[in-house]
Amino acid sequence: MRLQFTLLLVFFSLLLTAQDKVYVHTATASNTSGNVTYIDHPDLNGNPNAGLVFVHSYNPGGGGGTYNNKVSGLWYNGGNNRWGIYNEDTSALTIGSSYNVYITNPSNVITHIASVANQGSAPSLTVIDNVNFNNQNPGPYAVMSNYFNPNGVYNNQNYGFYYETSISRREIYEEGINPIPNNAAFKILINGSGNSVQRFTHESAAGNITGNYTILDYPSLNNNPNATFVFSHYYGVNGASSNVYLDKTTSIWYTGTRWAIYNEDLSAMPSGVAFDVIIAPNNNLTYVPDDNFEAYLEANGMGNGIANDNYVITSNINTVTFLDVSNRNIADLTGIEDFGGLTNLSVEGNLLT
Repeated sequence: MRLQFTLLLVFFSLLLTAQDKVYVHTATASNTSGNVTYIDHPDLNGNPNAGLVFVHSYNPGGGGGTYNNKVSGLWYNGGNNRWGIYNEDTSALTIGSSYNVYITNPSNVITHIASVANQGSAPSLTVIDNVNFNNQNPGPYAVMSNYFNPNGVYNNQNYGFYYETSISRREIYEEGINPIPNNAAFKILINGSGNSVQRFTHESAAGNITGNYTILDYPSLNNNPNATFVFSHYYGVNGASSNVYLDKTTSIWYTGTRWAIYNEDLSAMPSGVAFDVIIAPNNNLTYVPDDNFEAYLEANGMGNGIANDNYVITSNINTVTFLDVSNRNIADLTGIEDFGGLTNLSVEGNLLT
């Protein structure tokens, strides 16, 4: 029988829950309400315990872009079962602004809540007590996002990481040296996982700074407008040269040949700012109605012999999961380096019943 799909996701790294990925989300009129834009991704929908962090991204894929000079955070809306990105100052979120959403196994992400009990040597510091960070200097790569849910605390401030050698602990600090709101929460990605994940530290310096941005130089990012990554400021990770504060909302943009980290308010990027950068595969989702599935395959060079429900899929994806409209797993194609050699995939029956 004819293969009937309402494809909730088609190809380009579908439901790779065991593999880290970055989904590029763009705020539109249809997915944005007030100061929140809602993410629609099968790994996140209906999953309040998902592992994720995000960063602002000015122009994913290159081309024009949109600024959003606002401190932003994550929250999970139990009413619509969606994760959202919101402006901490409650102002309307900018339509057209984009965000790299890093999705990983929940075990790679911890939730840290700032409290009186874990305050550091000043109210602007909160001490993280985690085996992955304790006694590890500089320790693993990490990226953080503000997180609203646990206590409903707005947190309109910029943050970075710091390792305090006197107590052998990683800390989060407020970049303006202001007190951290009590019970404010953070999602912290620790290292990420998977063979496709890459990590490096970038430090701004005279040779890589132009105005408000610092240019990254890393092989898998260079000349690759579709590369996807997240980052956080790590004060002092490279020693005294990187003991630099950056009380700015930051974002990434593609210059045409290189990726860069920039200050959203267009102020000058100082030298000595060190960033942890974690790269993961770009996760593009394509939604295709049942009636358009065969035409979609042919139009994108992925179909051959379609009349008999046999498909030739060419891709550089390692895993593809097919789901029906009830979110039931129909078929998994796993551990294949190149789907170019896969032929005659057949799934028969009316999958909508």
